[in-house]
Amino acid sequence: MVPSQKGVISYVKDEQAGALYFTLASDTPNSGTVTLFVSDEQNPAATCKLILVPRPIAGEEIIIKPPAESRTSAAGRKGGDGRALAYQRHAKDMILQMADEESRDLEPIPVNQEIPLWKEARLVMLSKYLDGDLVGEKYRLTNVSDTDMLLMEQELYRKGVVAVVIENHTLPSKGQTLIFIVRGRKDNE
Repeated sequence: MVPSQKGVISYVKDEQAGALYFTLASDTPNSGTVTLFVSDEQNPAATCKLILVPRPIAGEEIIIKPPAESRTSAAGRKGGDGRALAYQRHAKDMILQMADEESRDLEPIPVNQEIPLWKEARLVMLSKYLDGDLVGEKYRLTNVSDTDMLLMEQELYRKGVVAVVIENHTLPSKGQTLIFIVRGRKDNE
């Protein structure tokens, strides 16, 4: 389990019940979202992304079932050699490396270039990361409008993009968020 915002959420693992109990920090605002990546201990490649929206309710139960064993074994019988799974794992590892500055193995290439996007937003590419056949890009998006902005990963996909992660999906006026994009490496990079 990897929270996208450190210090915002904590959890307790109940081995007997096979459950995780999450608690938001007391100073977490009631607006916005908290993003988690939850991985299965038996199958680390089976990762779910949860976007939690804090609400003033007593509790809520979310049940995540791992992918069916039959689907995995059926893919293996069709001659799959795991290359697609390794590619996905590589992209996910790049995002985790870009997000965690303390345990980063990849060296960032500073860019600090403003990218025109929408009139309501200011997008700055902060840095770039090269690793094999993938390129990671780290951006900071600022809401320059007077209203809240709701962001979705689909808005940032383009040809060649493998993965998009947005730290905060709801941005208040003048709010900022980090965005991580992993794409295929071009011939000239």
